[in-house]
Amino acid sequence: MYLHLILAGRKRIEVRLSQNRVAPFGLVSPGDTIYFKARSGGFGARAAVASVDEIQNLTPPLVAMLFRRYNAFACGSAAFWRAKQIARFATLIHLADVRPISHGPAYRDSPGYSPRSSWIVLRRPSARRAS
Repeated sequence: MYLHLILAGRKRIEVRLSQNRVAPFGLVSPGDTIYFKARSGGFGARAAVASVDEIQNLTPPLVAMLFRRYNAFACGSAAFWRAKQIARFATLIHLADVRPISHGPAYRDSPGYSPRSSWIVLRRPSARRAS
């Protein structure tokens, strides 16, 4: 369902809320590319990161404020926001240049990969120096 919303341009912000400082907090930057997979399925979209808002020391009233301010662009369910009331960290990723895809990057050999992970950070190839 969320892939359809992303591809239709309705979901323009990816929201991640957590109790601990975990990925993607502190790991996503403007210009990065995010690949979206269907749950238990293949890749369906990719997007560029236009900007990132990171907030720490959240409280339930601040989570409620995030819901009011951003949910029109994040398309989260009321149940999602209720379950995240106790979050302390927020990562709001503003998406741009969304494109449908059928294949994504190889990621299963990436450091930190786990089949249960919802986020995998792929390292960028280091720039080669001209000699």
